[in-house]
Amino acid sequence: MSSFFNGLLLAVSALILGSWGAYLAAREIAPFDFSFAPRSEILDRLALEPAPVPPSTFGTNVALEICDEAMTRLSFHLAPSARKSAVANSCLETAETSVSQMPSHSYGYYVEALARFALGETEAAIRALERSQAVGPNEQWLAERRVALAETHYGELDSYEEEGHHADLALLAQSRRGIRSIAARYVANPGFRERVTAVVETLPNEIQQRFVNLVRAEARSMGAGA
Repeated sequence: MSSFFNGLLLAVSALILGSWGAYLAAREIAPFDFSFAPRSEILDRLALEPAPVPPSTFGTNVALEICDEAMTRLSFHLAPSARKSAVANSCLETAETSVSQMPSHSYGYYVEALARFALGETEAAIRALERSQAVGPNEQWLAERRVALAETHYGELDSYEEEGHHADLALLAQSRRGIRSIAARYVANPGFRERVTAVVETLPNEIQQRFVNLVRAEARSMGAGA
């Protein structure tokens, strides 16, 4: 009799584990179903539902990237207000879910900032930017995106301009990739050029000289001179 119950227990356990595995697999696949949709349809889907957030970091980044790309496209900015708000609210839900699962996930806070700026929630957006920079200060690819977003809303930054934004500018000023990411804005925008120059002047002399050489090279490659 005991062998019967042991076998039954094993069978039930296997069924539970199999069902749980299938559930997790379905959650992991869900954001890819979103991302594989034609780009023209993604805004429509986001206006109706958020991109689902799976358990893994990789899958979570896929969900966040869906929102990141959607909210930086021209079609999003040209959309009617109600549609923009629907998409931004969906992406806000995705971002908040991601950081509730991983409180140190800087990309989640960045996407939250994108969504809150789109919704006109400036103070909350700046707090999300601050959090993103605080937990991911050395993630250069993300610093590039934070700098672009902060410059878009530069007049609203308050204390973040002197803290997180300057820290991101200092990070970008120290590598060829970082300088390349800001070179066009540096050449075209005198205010930005002044801000970056002030930050670079606080860095060691060899970094300052490398910055000057690299930004001149980037400017020449854009046909703008230096």
